[in-house]
Order: sequence, then structure tokens, then C-alpha cells
Amino acid sequence: MGNGLIELDVSSAGLLALRDRDGRDQLASSLQLERYRDRGEFWDAWDLAADYRSQPLGVLCTDSLEWLDQGPLVAHLVLRRQLGASCMRLDLRLKADTPWLELICGIDWRQTHELLRLELPLATPAVRIAADTSGGVIERPAAPMTAREQARWEVPVISWFASQSAAPGGGMAVLLDGPQGVDWSSDRLGISLLRAPTWPDPSADQGWHRQRLALMPFAGSWSDAGVSQAAIAFREPGWCADLPAAPRQWFPSLPFPLTPVGLERHADGCVLKLLNSGSARCRWTPGAGWRVRREADSMAASAVVITPGELVSLVVGQSS
Repeated sequence: MGNGLIELDVSSAGLLALRDRDGRDQLASSLQLERYRDRGEFWDAWDLAADYRSQPLGVLCTDSLEWLDQGPLVAHLVLRRQLGASCMRLDLRLKADTPWLELICGIDWRQTHELLRLELPLATPAVRIAADTSGGVIERPAAPMTAREQARWEVPVISWFASQSAAPGGGMAVLLDGPQGVDWSSDRLGISLLRAPTWPDPSADQGWHRQRLALMPFAGSWSDAGVSQAAIAFREPGWCADLPAAPRQWFPSLPFPLTPVGLERHADGCVLKLLNSGSARCRWTPGAGWRVRREADSMAASAVVITPGELVSLVVGQSS
């Protein structure tokens, strides 16, 4: 199935292939769901076992594939998996005009001292991995370079991380609906979904869970592709409402590298907090009828330049 932006092959065995709008394969093999034996390295509740990959436990793949919708606006199907004594429902949902595939994991988790992971084998090797962090973005090498990086097992990310391949670029972004532990190498991306420690809480992670994530292939760089904005759209979808008949002046659009952080009322219009999550200077020109200035400045102008990684407060208003 596809929507003109991405295309995928699915069977009861799972997600077999994912292609971008140009038809390039993004996965080297099918999406992998695996569980492992995991007894915390130092503290049961906090640390993954360093050798968990050497202790796979397997996932039972059923022959079930159920279509819930095959309309022009959404394609939605359901796969089911058995995880030891636990069961999992995996929904794959592709919406029209949306450049990502949504995965919804519904899990009745009853395991102990186990780790459930989802992994994406990359068709194109990554040279860097970008991930959001509090107040910005961090880019790291895809392969560990130092002893500290080699000792790293997982990194917490807030709402997205993405692989970045060598020239001409492109990669795969994973959008999350909340903070998650992730890891990677040059040929894969991995997300830890659930654990089952027993200390200090014997019932940790037990019960029903619903987790959402999305796979978004992109061309060029993650910043030019608007990955950080896509993460906001994925976590906070828009709403529908009746508009009044009176004409309205809509707020000017933002360039892809600029991520909105906050919006407040101001005597001269509004205070807009923006983060330049890209790797280059970004010039924003709101357009005719709009003036912008930094909150600390007194003079407004028709444009503003924001440096890479800068978090800035701008006063935006309509010219008189």
C-alpha cells in the first residue's frame, strides 16, 4: 500500500519493505520485533544487561492479518504476536498526504526480567544519528568512536531520532509519542518498548500498554525534511472546528528548520519562541503585512536571522 509519499509491503509476517517517494528501499530486511532475557547490569530497574543480545527468547508470529480500513483517506491493518505469556496487537496505519507510517503497539505485558525491542535494519548505512534533547538537537556518530561511546547501551530521546546517510543524504526518522530508550549502529535503529524488572517494584511495566511511533523516510537532511516539525504533528495532531464567517489574518508560516516552542500574547501582537534545530543560519521573512523583532530589541524589521541551535523569543505583529 502507498499514498504517493511512502510505499510499503506487508504480510502476516510483518512489515516487509518500506520505500520513499522515489521508490528507494529504506529497510534492508523486514521490521524486527524481538524479546531478550534481561537482568539489570547494576541496578535492576535502571540498567539493561550489557549482554542481552546474546539471550534472545523469540516472538511467535501468527498468521493473522486483519484489514480495518482500505479507504482513500486511510489504510489500517492489524497484526498479532505472542510474546511468551504476553500478547501484542500491532496496528499499521497509513494516512493520505502523510509522509510517515504509524505503528500502534497494544501489549498485555506479563513477562519478568525480559526486554522487548523493535529494530529497523537500514538499507543505506548511516554516518550520523540525530536526536532531539531538552532545548535542542544532538548529532552523534553512527559508529562508536570513543571508549565512552562504546560503553553506551541506550540513549533517551524525547520525540524523535533519525539516521543520516552520506552524500547525497537521506535517512530514516522514527517519531515517538513520548520519551523512549533507543540505540543504533550504522546499519540499524533500535527502540526499547518494555522491560520487566522486579526491583524495587515487582510489578514494574506489568499490564496493558499502548505505544505509538512512526517511520518516516526522508531525502536530504533531517532538518530540511522537517523531521522535528513532523514529530510535533505526529504527537499533537490538528483538530477540526467551524470557522466564523468574518475574514481572518492567518499567522505566517515558518521555514522547516524553525521549530515553534511557545506562543504568548503581547501588546504588539504575540511573543513566538523558536528553536533553529537545523545546522545552518535560517532567515525568516513573515511576509507582507507582518513585522518581527527580537524581544530584547526595540526596532521591528521585515525579517530576522536565527543561528543554528539558537532559541529565540520574537515579537511578531502586523504592520500598521
